[in-house]
Amino acid sequence: MQPQLNIPDQLLNNGHLFEDDFFRSRPLSRPDTSLLLPNGKHRQYQFPTYFNEVNFNAGIFFANYQKVNEQLPESLRPVSVPNGRAMVVFASYHYGQIHEMPSYNEVLVMVPVLHKSVSIPLIPPLLNNYPGMGYFILALPMTNLENQLRGQQFWGLPKSLHGVTIDQKVQACVTGIKSEGVLDFEFTISSHGVNKILEKRNFIYAMKDGQLIRFESHFSGEITSGTNWAALINNSNKGSLGSLELGESELGRKLADLEVSPIAFQTRHCANLKSCLYLPNEDF
Repeated sequence: MQPQLNIPDQLLNNGHLFEDDFFRSRPLSRPDTSLLLPNGKHRQYQFPTYFNEVNFNAGIFFANYQKVNEQLPESLRPVSVPNGRAMVVFASYHYGQIHEMPSYNEVLVMVPVLHKSVSIPLIPPLLNNYPGMGYFILALPMTNLENQLRGQQFWGLPKSLHGVTIDQKVQACVTGIKSEGVLDFEFTISSHGVNKILEKRNFIYAMKDGQLIRFESHFSGEITSGTNWAALINNSNKGSLGSLELGESELGRKLADLEVSPIAFQTRHCANLKSCLYLPNEDF
């Protein structure tokens, strides 16, 4: 999918697509906040933002702990992995249905982090509701101008317009990101593994106007997951769950500086995820 530069004149009237229990239990409001559009007009939305029929694919890759730590705000630390490593998550989303807006593709490159806490080993911080656990986003290539502006203005996210293709095959999903035809990166995620129905809340950290902020993302779906224990125990680059290729673009070189392993430690896949995204919480 190529970048979509046209912003619709009106918000979509599609609330009827979001009437199941997941969305009903997270009621909408229209806060006194607005988006400044390129034409100088302001636009208001309802929050949280609902996403339905989401094709989700993610891989957790190991990287150099110190290199990753240098990319984070002072009060955040990466979740640590033995042998001086941190984790970097590459996650692609095709949003089939979005409340008030058209569908688009995006990719989150993010680091599992702890806020104001000593970084401790791998497993405990990844549990739901572990104190201070969250994700800090390093890059967010995506395909929709309106949502790029929303991400920058409301959440301080580093959204940038790229070509993002998400090719769902029988056994795997291949996500490719390009800038003006030049490869930024490409990752392949297996769609096989252990299935489990999950409903979870994640915290996301970002820098907005020079201040660290935090907001919530909720999701629900049947998640297929796999783990390549050899990548953890033996620091091995062997495995077939998922792989990463970095390109020669500016973004590709930035990620290469983190010394990211080309082989995934863990993978996640869901063909029909539901999620919602809240505005920042000023009281964390």
